[in-house]
Amino acid sequence: MLNSARVKSSFMPTLIAAMALSASAAFLVTPPAIAQLPAQLQNNPNVAALNPVQPVENDGKIEVLEFFAYGCPHCAALEPKIETWAKKLPADVKLKRVPASNPIRGIDSAPLFYTLEAMGLQEKLRQKLFDAANVENVILGNPATLNTWLEKQGVDLKQYAEVQKSFSIQNKIARAKKMSIDYMISSVPMIVVNGRYAAQVPGGSSGQDQLFANVDQLITGARAANKTVAASAKK
Repeated sequence: MLNSARVKSSFMPTLIAAMALSASAAFLVTPPAIAQLPAQLQNNPNVAALNPVQPVENDGKIEVLEFFAYGCPHCAALEPKIETWAKKLPADVKLKRVPASNPIRGIDSAPLFYTLEAMGLQEKLRQKLFDAANVENVILGNPATLNTWLEKQGVDLKQYAEVQKSFSIQNKIARAKKMSIDYMISSVPMIVVNGRYAAQVPGGSSGQDQLFANVDQLITGARAANKTVAASAKK
């Protein structure tokens, strides 16, 4: 069950064990790759190696996923910093947001996210949605209240409903739910690097800064792992 609280350090060993039990064979490379944390992070309770490694797009880039929910106050607090951090990412790294599969504060993030994305409104309204849910306490989990709020933002409600019912959006919603299961996401925010590593926000006043320091090191580790895999494939 998803919740908006920060993940306890005891969750990470559980995540490692659960990954091995829950991964879908249809999406695994054969034989499955085994991930190991970079040496400097091996005793860090806020990161974990995911085994087996989860599939990523084969486009030569390191994939960073942020699992989030609009109703999650910690996700809302992280949003400005992740925006700033994302603007400085190297050319070989891409950030993708994945809405959590279970509602938080009654808000089902996946239909909302993918519908607005298809309408070209997701980036424009993302921060406003976080603020409405977590600062202004708008009950966006109520369909009528959500529709009223969207209409105030200039969203065409008829188009919104039609887009949300489309096959492509329903497919993306289903895929996001499957990813939450495959990655065993039980709390948000959670950041996953290249299907190999998961990172949570550490506690304390510097937790967000430490999260991004950890993720930067995981990206370096993923880049090295990619080179090792590529070199092995050439042999």
